[in-house]
Amino acid sequence: MIPSSPVRFYGSAVGKKIVVALTGALLVLFLLGHSLGNLLVFEGRGETPETTKLNEYAELLRVEPAFLWGVRLVLLAAALLHVVTTVLLALQNRAARGTPYGVKKHQAAGIASRTMIYGGLLLAAFIVYHILHFTAGSVHRSLFEHGDVFSNVVRSFRNPFIAGAYLLAQVFLFLHLKHGIKSLAETLGVSHPRYVALFRRGGPALALLLAIAFSSVPLAVLLGLVA
Repeated sequence: MIPSSPVRFYGSAVGKKIVVALTGALLVLFLLGHSLGNLLVFEGRGETPETTKLNEYAELLRVEPAFLWGVRLVLLAAALLHVVTTVLLALQNRAARGTPYGVKKHQAAGIASRTMIYGGLLLAAFIVYHILHFTAGSVHRSLFEHGDVFSNVVRSFRNPFIAGAYLLAQVFLFLHLKHGIKSLAETLGVSHPRYVALFRRGGPALALLLAIAFSSVPLAVLLGLVA
């Protein structure tokens, strides 16, 4: 039987905000590592697929399958919990207000905060597409070759529609992280002026940095800088 205290904690708005903040922080850490791995594409193509830096990195991740799948499952659980809790929190807040957001509130809020829910859902759909594309090879099968990540990236992003989908996703990623990282400090009770200022300035900066890092790969392929 599940203890009542965790149930009450998750049932409250504060509990949901903390869950969203903690799972969001975990996902941001993953994005940082993932972006650094992606940038290995700029090392170029090796003499063979096996000596290509991006492929070596991808192969390194597969050395310990149990560990890799453990990390994947943790990240998947965090992502699902983040999305579901965010939606539940939005519904709970709307029910508490009794009325939907008004025009005046929309004017006062920035675009990043206004697109958190819908942008987050679009990002969730994009993540599913991304996994099916580069991990499972279930979409764009003619562009996928198992074990040659570098070639998969180049072949895929030479298609302007695929590259465009990835670039558009980075716009939503930036908006989502810009508001989310800044809100994380408020949710976790950060009150010292120095750290509040760090999150307010560093949040948008980190969001922009990640969006640029992820966008640089499809752009480089489209421009012929990586081939």
